[in-house]
Amino acid sequence: MTETVNLTIKIDPALKENIKQLALENQISMSQEIVQRLQASLETHPHPAIDNQDLTEASPEASSEGLTSAEVKQIRLLLKKQGKKKK
Repeated sequence: MTETVNLTIKIDPALKENIKQLALENQISMSQEIVQRLQASLETHPHPAIDNQDLTEASPEASSEGLTSAEVKQIRLLLKKQGKKKK
């Protein structure tokens, strides 16, 4: 059996009740529920960095082959928003 240690934390009572309900639904202890969720959150794989070297942004009058600078800015904005939601 893996060695465990005690950890005391302070959480909102509503969060405790939420965890308690989830543990009951999963038929495990609250401790097991918390540990599983913590481990899952730490095991997420970060997205690889985008290599943007040697790239130039298209001008607003770009051809159909590439994106306009406005489109590139919109994509970057969406990616930033998505990254913030994951945290």
